[in-house]
Amino acid sequence: MKEHTLAPVAARESIHLLGGLIQTREKLLELLNDLDEKDIHHKVQDFPTIAGYSLHLAQIEWWWNHMVLREEGISEEDRDRFYFTEKQEITCPEHLEKGYLLARLGEARMKTREYYMDLSDQEFHRPSLTIKDLNEEETYSAEWVLYHLLNHESYHIGQMYMLRRWINGQREKWEHFNTPYLSL
Repeated sequence: MKEHTLAPVAARESIHLLGGLIQTREKLLELLNDLDEKDIHHKVQDFPTIAGYSLHLAQIEWWWNHMVLREEGISEEDRDRFYFTEKQEITCPEHLEKGYLLARLGEARMKTREYYMDLSDQEFHRPSLTIKDLNEEETYSAEWVLYHLLNHESYHIGQMYMLRRWINGQREKWEHFNTPYLSL
């Protein structure tokens, strides 16, 4: 019998939920491992590429880490390294290789892990993280942020798997339809 759990039950709830995020990332890494450089940048209609989704996931996780969890802001160096743009778009420059995307995903995930590893359950549940918009202020708990990252990544991984199926379908060889027997 196969068992499915998030992670070994931890003493702290933040680490337990972090286990779910780790499993989600493993699915993403498994998907990217199966693709070559051409596949990750392969365009299917008007959808973002798999590379675009990968960079987007790294950007979003980096943003939550630096803008909300740590309230440090994002440096110009980080903006350049993660290809942040003013308008949030899910896109990726074609010259970026899979290794570069994996490095950004890993870098963002390490920041997330570092933050949550030091968090008590009380800090995890307390809505003390603030985002100030032009007109209003919203407060979040670290628990909500972690759940949001997990949900966001899962959602886009589903889209990436769908794109992989379409890419594979576009590249299938249909030579058997061109045989002389079908033209009789």
